[in-house]
Amino acid sequence: MFAIVLALLMLLSACSSAPPTGPEAAKALIDEAAAAMGGWAMLDAVKSQEILVGGGDWEPMQAVDPNGEPRTINTFGQSTIVDFERNRMRLTFDAIRVYPTRAPVKFAEVIDGDAGMLESVDATGKVVRERLHPSRYATRLRDVRRLPLRVLYTAKSAPDITRVPDRNEGNKTLHILHYTDGGMPVELQIDSFNKLPMRIIYTEDDTVYGDTLNEVAINNTKLDEAALTVPPEIRSQPEIGDRIVSQWILRRVVMGVGYQDFARPQKVDLVEVSKGVYHVKGSSHHSMAIEMKDHLVLIEAPLYEERSAAVIKALEEKIPGKPIKYVVMTHFHIDHSGGLRAYAAKGATIIGPESAVPFLKTMLSRPKTVRPDSLAKAGNTTPNIEGVKETKSLTDGDRTIELIQIENPHVSGMLVAYLPAEKVLFVSDLYTPGTPVEPTNTTGIANAVALDTAITGGKLSVDRIVGGHGDIAPLRDLAKVTALPKS
Repeated sequence: MFAIVLALLMLLSACSSAPPTGPEAAKALIDEAAAAMGGWAMLDAVKSQEILVGGGDWEPMQAVDPNGEPRTINTFGQSTIVDFERNRMRLTFDAIRVYPTRAPVKFAEVIDGDAGMLESVDATGKVVRERLHPSRYATRLRDVRRLPLRVLYTAKSAPDITRVPDRNEGNKTLHILHYTDGGMPVELQIDSFNKLPMRIIYTEDDTVYGDTLNEVAINNTKLDEAALTVPPEIRSQPEIGDRIVSQWILRRVVMGVGYQDFARPQKVDLVEVSKGVYHVKGSSHHSMAIEMKDHLVLIEAPLYEERSAAVIKALEEKIPGKPIKYVVMTHFHIDHSGGLRAYAAKGATIIGPESAVPFLKTMLSRPKTVRPDSLAKAGNTTPNIEGVKETKSLTDGDRTIELIQIENPHVSGMLVAYLPAEKVLFVSDLYTPGTPVEPTNTTGIANAVALDTAITGGKLSVDRIVGGHGDIAPLRDLAKVTALPKS
């Protein structure tokens, strides 16, 4: 009787023992997953794959408010042909963009070994070919390495591959593998029942939120040789910039808006607006620097860390001895808040719309370990944040800056900066000085009307408008837009 009880206890102990962990257990699990997909020989035999998808893109960082519904960007069709044998890929994207304006967004990307090419169509309908942005190239390669037919190869070749304890998700048990790909931590989840890959999660750097999870759930192609080849004249073009994997690039790409300065040398031009007031240009997004008695105020910190670092350097050289004391974020959108952390690291007070203060607290406290920035390297720094509910004045006794919250259809919290003595107003997104607005652009007209209403309703004496995009233009140019027919 004792022997029977002992045998039962041993059986229960064996049944309840945890699965093995570590590098060898990881390799064994990868082999099991490969067998579930038909075996390594079958996977090796697959030389190419074609993927056809369609749907829509949504961008949470273009919502009306930080906690609002993500904005619909487009509806699209996309085809991808991958030649695994020769490390080549062609992706064709065809979309109708509905935000920020209605327009077609069409392009093709070709990766041919260590070179990439972008094909797009200019305003005249001519096909333009150029070398693919290095970070766009790196991010697309990341996407290829996590395809269902490639992810096991990627995991198998990772020198730090390891198996960690299983995880329960509802009534399902997941086998978990951890490894690093391109310097980024990766988690591969495998279904314990059928041993098939279920989910691939990369931890990557986001320009706004720092360490973020980028997840893909996994639920006889004829190759066109020419379509998968980068011509010599494109391959010979210099690749300018760094190969940084970033979903930020692709989020901008599907919107058909600027991303090209990412991971490239930054150009900063300081254009004098008035004495001690500068339009900070040189990229797709601009700022305005205002010199006070013993400090500077900067309106807008767009894009990313590298842009802010270049602007800081340019201002230190132009106006030495005056630190940037205040940085004003006009609104929370992805392209207008990504550079804030660099200024917070320098001790600047960050000012934004009152409704965006929770967003600012979150983004300024997020971890940045994949690509540590200046704030992450600064250590235990708690940035000072101030919100503007209606208006706020910054003054040194001689010069005054009025920060004014305005109602508009673009975003729930929007600040403009008004300099009464200089009769200058800085605005982002609602109006682009120097850029015509087509009568069919109802969104652009509505935004301009909102700005005009704020100026006239607030009895602001404005002669010139300085743009977060575009140039500097007289107020009368705004009237030309507001005079267009409303929808």
